[in-house]
Amino acid sequence: MTLTKFDSRHIDRYNEPRFLVHFQWGTNEKVYRYALVETINTNEIDHTTKQKQGELGLSQKEIWEKKYK
Repeated sequence: MTLTKFDSRHIDRYNEPRFLVHFQWGTNEKVYRYALVETINTNEIDHTTKQKQGELGLSQKEIWEKKYK
């Protein structure tokens, strides 16, 4: 059962972007922590694919490994 304390739907309660976000997936007992790694201007990212130039055709995992691993 997802706990309210870690429900990602509450992100809109914050007035400023968060550097760390914590939430649970479905009924998983683990809490996942995501960190802000980049801010992107709207004209630099495709609104449909959510990919920037040089990332097109790559999976989310491939983008992450290329930039952050």
